[in-house]
Amino acid sequence: MIDKEQNRGNWLHIVGLLGWLTLGIGLRFTNLGDKSPSSIEISTLGFSLGNGFLAVPLDQVISLDTLLLPVAVSGETSPATVITRLMSESNHPPLYFVLTHFWLKVVSVGDILWEGRSLSAILGAAAIPALFGFGWLTFRSRDVAQMAAALMAVSPYGIYLAQEARHYTLTILWIIASLSCLVVATRFLESKKNLPVWVGCVWAIANSLGVATHYFFFLVIYAEGLVIGWFWWRDFHWTGYWRRIYAVAAGTAIGCLVWLPVILGVSEQELTDWIETSYALDEIWTPIPRLLAWWITMVFLLPVEGRPLVVTILSGLILLLVLVWVAPGVIGGLKGQMKSTNSMSVLVGFLGGAIALFLIIIYVMGKDLSLAARYHFVYFPVIIVLLAAALAICWQEIKGMKNLLHFSLKARGKQVVVGVLLMGLLGGITVVTNYGYQKNQRADLLISQIQANSKVPVLIATTYKTHAELRSLIGVGFEFQRQQLQPPSFILLDKNNYAGLETPDVLQKTLNKIQRPLDLWGVNLNADSDDLEALNCWGDSLKSNHNGYRVRLYHCG
Repeated sequence: MIDKEQNRGNWLHIVGLLGWLTLGIGLRFTNLGDKSPSSIEISTLGFSLGNGFLAVPLDQVISLDTLLLPVAVSGETSPATVITRLMSESNHPPLYFVLTHFWLKVVSVGDILWEGRSLSAILGAAAIPALFGFGWLTFRSRDVAQMAAALMAVSPYGIYLAQEARHYTLTILWIIASLSCLVVATRFLESKKNLPVWVGCVWAIANSLGVATHYFFFLVIYAEGLVIGWFWWRDFHWTGYWRRIYAVAAGTAIGCLVWLPVILGVSEQELTDWIETSYALDEIWTPIPRLLAWWITMVFLLPVEGRPLVVTILSGLILLLVLVWVAPGVIGGLKGQMKSTNSMSVLVGFLGGAIALFLIIIYVMGKDLSLAARYHFVYFPVIIVLLAAALAICWQEIKGMKNLLHFSLKARGKQVVVGVLLMGLLGGITVVTNYGYQKNQRADLLISQIQANSKVPVLIATTYKTHAELRSLIGVGFEFQRQQLQPPSFILLDKNNYAGLETPDVLQKTLNKIQRPLDLWGVNLNADSDDLEALNCWGDSLKSNHNGYRVRLYHCG
């Protein structure tokens, strides 16, 4: 009888996991190709195709086909080309780009953006069973494992990362693998036994592959080092069962230090200038609320972006009420888990160390990592598993937790769990319908402006400083192609060739040669309006600084 019940329980958990996996896949592939590409997605596609971004000419009028050369599919490139172009033009490690290179050769549906995003979506879905396993390994509880899988399936943040053609979802899998080894290692340290060789090998390999996928994996290694360092300080042993931990550290160092010269040069590159920390008195504390916002949206999200003010306020109030409602149960669940397992303190220590590292980078190194949600994938899996551990206690409603669970709106444990998962699902739907985690540059909205205001031929002009401006313009051109609209002409004005000039001579010469009438759309263009008026190009009242672009329309007669 006991065996039958155990087998029945095993099957129920398998069915439950398959259900969460199905839901997670469905959410991640919903409207996968509908959103405009972001600048960084264009970067992934261009480098993964082996094209790079040096083929687009500057300081001359170009067609849409020429602008889109970096994302044009060609069978002539190889993985070696991908690595060479990436390392010479960018600051990212090559593993994910090489994988995407092979993936784009295998998957061919005629939509390069969908194809690129689909790999990330599949890897994002793979995190659901991976986190199930991590939850069970850490807490030896199938309830925690189920909660972790469920939360990952519906997580708005997880879905957002999975619908980006970027390397974050693969890095999350390496993080889960590395943290699993950390949990196992701390158990062996607690029992003063040697770590199995195969666990040490997996740990070092996961760390090395993590850094080869994203340099932020160094933060994972540092945070794990802080946890291991605490055990070392407590035991203070140089030999015995610590030898294999030292071997893992050495293996990790060998696999990671090859990237050190590159990572040291990243902070000096113009591509990272935009994340500079502001130390102005009225802005110095803004990273803190931004960090809190990203943590909340890992689980909860409602339409708050680009919506009417009343909708934004209502969504914010609902989120606040739900947080107040579930907080006592979650806090009580965390306290209960802290008493029941030592692995809980390992995860809390890792999370605290990771957040401390982020704050050091923001306030000491002057790089405001709070500006972009995507950077916080470093500790995302741990937040989900900790919340899952708390919800598992809520679901069980163990004795002694009743007062805590009834403290706010008298919510019972199972109601807290259902409420959290339901809000997570609503948040996931918010993301896939583009009401949350919207692209910072909405090329679709910009094109709608152009279509509504220009009835004559259009020239879109952008000032080129780095690849970032080129990729943004490619995103605009990509959207013209996706919508099958009559494409305009484009020109990228190389700022390096006209330093100090308000309006480059090449733009003046170009406008003198182009047939009028013409609408000049300055998209992130540095140009003096008086100079353009001298060329009979008059500024329209349409001037915007939203949708991620600085836009000005000039009518040239």
